[in-house]
Amino acid sequence: MTVVARGSRSRRLARDHGAALRSLRAAAQQYAARGWPVLPGPVCDGLTNWHPVSFELLGGREPTVPRSEATVDLRVVSGWWSVHRQAILAPVGQHFGVLRAPTHLGWRVLAAFGGGRPLGPMALSPHGAFFFVEPGLRREHDLASAVEVVRPGDLVVLPPSRVVSGVVWWRISPVDRDALGDGAEILGKLAELSRQTG
Repeated sequence: MTVVARGSRSRRLARDHGAALRSLRAAAQQYAARGWPVLPGPVCDGLTNWHPVSFELLGGREPTVPRSEATVDLRVVSGWWSVHRQAILAPVGQHFGVLRAPTHLGWRVLAAFGGGRPLGPMALSPHGAFFFVEPGLRREHDLASAVEVVRPGDLVVLPPSRVVSGVVWWRISPVDRDALGDGAEILGKLAELSRQTG
């Protein structure tokens, strides 16, 4: 029979919370240092998203402060991630564009380019593959099925945020791939691969 000391589960949960919080804060500060404005999003338990103070249910990309407060100020960012494990959100448009594709197509694009250029940072989540590309990509390109050019002003969830059904993580980190991707080339490859499987 295993004997568990009273309070050990609580201590372990507190350590897990602290480690996750430190990881989120460090990541948010790194994005801000890159010049990517960030916002605190909801807390997520893997099933639902909520406001950390009011406990109001929120959407996965709904910030807990006004969008206009997106910032690169490291003191503000540190304060936002000092208590609650909130998702890290960032506005699309001025600093990067984003293409979202089904995960299976994202992996095929990664393989087609051998993980190199024209790919830039690439994130994966339960909701698809996200390619971070040069801003200004136009929607006039033919889009493969289920591929989306995320609109400027929309928010994306950045790693290592927890989302419904899992976490967001970097397959190609902006630390490892400083340059953003070539959106037109990636869209072309997505369309080509989509036709092959269609």
